[in-house]
Amino acid sequence: MRTARLLALAAGAAGLAAVLSACEGLFVRDPGERLWRKHCAECHGLDAAGNTPRYMGNAYADLTDSSWRIAAPDRGSLEAVVREGVFGQMPSFDRLSREELDLLLDHLAALRGERY
Repeated sequence: MRTARLLALAAGAAGLAAVLSACEGLFVRDPGERLWRKHCAECHGLDAAGNTPRYMGNAYADLTDSSWRIAAPDRGSLEAVVREGVFGQMPSFDRLSREELDLLLDHLAALRGERY
């Protein structure tokens, strides 16, 4: 009896996880946001403000202002930082295609209230 309940509970949890995962895609508006969520949001947050458990209090994780340690907030500098990373702080994303990088930076610009 107990085993049957545990199996039913596990099946229900797996089903709920599948439904929630499918629903996640419904709320993501564009490919740039998907890339942001996949590669950037864990450290920089969904809104790019850097208020994540790991980086809260690290002013450089906040990409919504212009006080950046490594790069100026211009397109060329941002591309270089994303491609090359920051030693000991941020991994490189050199495997992103040109299109993916553009989508990602367009999404960051939108989060900052800018458009390139």
